[in-house]
Amino acid sequence: MFKLFAKISLILLFVTVLSLGIDSLYRHAYKLRYEFPRNIFILPEIKEKFEIVKLGNSHAEDGITFERFKLKSLALSSVAQSFDYDLASLKMYSRQIKEGALIIITISPISFSQEKADQENSLQYNYYNNRLSPFVIPNLKIEDYLQNQIVPFFRAGFLWREKYANEMAEKALTSFADQWVTQKSDTEESAPLTNSPQNVTTKKADTVSGAVTIDYTFNVRGIQIELTSLPTTSSSQLIESVNFMFNKWYFSGGFGNQYFAVNRKDLEKLIAYCLQKKWRPVLITIPVSQALLDGLEPNYMQTYVYDNLAKTNLRGAPLFDLSANVQLTQNTKLFSNSDHLNRTGSVIFSYLLLQRLIDEGYVSKNVDGYDY
Repeated sequence: MFKLFAKISLILLFVTVLSLGIDSLYRHAYKLRYEFPRNIFILPEIKEKFEIVKLGNSHAEDGITFERFKLKSLALSSVAQSFDYDLASLKMYSRQIKEGALIIITISPISFSQEKADQENSLQYNYYNNRLSPFVIPNLKIEDYLQNQIVPFFRAGFLWREKYANEMAEKALTSFADQWVTQKSDTEESAPLTNSPQNVTTKKADTVSGAVTIDYTFNVRGIQIELTSLPTTSSSQLIESVNFMFNKWYFSGGFGNQYFAVNRKDLEKLIAYCLQKKWRPVLITIPVSQALLDGLEPNYMQTYVYDNLAKTNLRGAPLFDLSANVQLTQNTKLFSNSDHLNRTGSVIFSYLLLQRLIDEGYVSKNVDGYDY
């Protein structure tokens, strides 16, 4: 028995040393650095703790800025983030959030309808990239975490071979393209070169919906002028994005009413955790463009958002429904696409959110850092 154990140990030692050697050569060849895994454990306490936190998916990430809130803020929103990952993020930073802190929970049009990440597809959310401790990651696939974070050297041979194959394929494609261009140039007459203006192509700067985005730099007068200006509701400017979102939300398979119940439960757990930590959870909705609202089913928001909220035990947490503000929804200049606010839209929306928090007594007026 001892001899068998010794032989197995020697084999494992040999494999480990060989893997480390291959990994070292691989990293040296491509000038890659090995980084020790970070955030293995819950983050430690800090002296000056966060007073306001935002959670949610890309709608919150793009739509809320705390730059002029005179509160120490923490952004824990990310693309495709669901309620269970909101909770995981809060647990990760729980020791750094002040008692009584405001927790902004964003309810987007897809919050209840999006599919949860399970053990098979959770890697696509990129939460293994040192963002969260493995002790809080929902539905963690242990072998994937160990393989990608703790002992990546065991995959060095596979990664090297894969990288080499991709390089060879790219080289072959480039070589073929060069040969094709050479053959084509041999059979065509070269066009005369000229510096005349009509032969100069000027690239236009990327703009949203053909409109120039104005950065109000937090000037309240500018914000108020924009809010009282005539709405720009031309859906043709956002039609491509509307079609994309319609197909994604209805036909992609990643969204549907079969996910309503589980997401409601996750929201209840999130609110309960906030109250347990003596934080103040506040639910908010963020506007999407009127073009998108018009393109969806007429009862979309009622079915996918409000009905679910009515069936959720919010435990007294307030809902600030700002999604129906026509001064925002009907102004296409404030959107980067049909469902995300741009920089200017974010500034204006965050200003309105702060005024609502002040009016409702959640923060005092002296936290308003917008320039008058």
